[in-house]
Amino acid sequence: MTPAEPDEIARRLRGTPLIILLDIDGTLCDIVERADVASIPGSARESLRALIARRDRGVHVAFVTGRSVADARRMLSIGGVTIYGNHGMEHLSESGNITGPEGWEDAGLALRDARKDLDAVVARFPGTSIEDKGFSLTLHFREMDMALLPALDARVAEIARERGVTLAPGKCVINVLASESLTKGDAVLEIVHELGGESPDASILFAGDDVTDEDGFRALRAFPHATTVRVGAPDATTDAQFSVDTPREIHDLLDLLAASRS
Repeated sequence: MTPAEPDEIARRLRGTPLIILLDIDGTLCDIVERADVASIPGSARESLRALIARRDRGVHVAFVTGRSVADARRMLSIGGVTIYGNHGMEHLSESGNITGPEGWEDAGLALRDARKDLDAVVARFPGTSIEDKGFSLTLHFREMDMALLPALDARVAEIARERGVTLAPGKCVINVLASESLTKGDAVLEIVHELGGESPDASILFAGDDVTDEDGFRALRAFPHATTVRVGAPDATTDAQFSVDTPREIHDLLDLLAASRS
């Protein structure tokens, strides 16, 4: 992974269609103590709106996030966009239709059983909480005494084995997913296919910051005209090509792209 400035990344994104795929938390906005108060700065939102308005020039913006579609839509407050929520499990089309994965019933039962066990975990470990996003669960432990983390990890791993669910650790969270979940990689590939991103004339950008974004980085390795950017420390183990330090660099990149397509 190579540290890069926003203008260096922007120079790689001159193709058409230009497909911009973005995670939200840790990528468009800083991670904060409470996820429900995280916000995207107004300047970044304006750049996004400017890019979305250039759809007739082959510019497409979509969001691929761990949040539920409803929560992501509330947070973005931008109409007519594609959102893949729940790490790729849930889809909001530009027309406003929300769909989930096929054959969800059995997987959903396993997740509901895991939820009951995790409620007991929350009662046992002060400073933890469960966020139920319908197609996935997120156990938050940012406010927990970190001396308890090994015990928490062990109990959650035990629940995962017993209930047949998958864990995806993140930044002070543990994502709990159905065993055969769709991933952000699946979502990214579906968007690229639908928008003609296989064309060598296209440019593709995917920016993310956390473990489940790695599925998207890996999926795009098959496309030489794709650019993947991880937000965070440049020495992290990742399949992304480039790194930037903070969401602010992503905001600057979006501003540059909006200006280049005006």
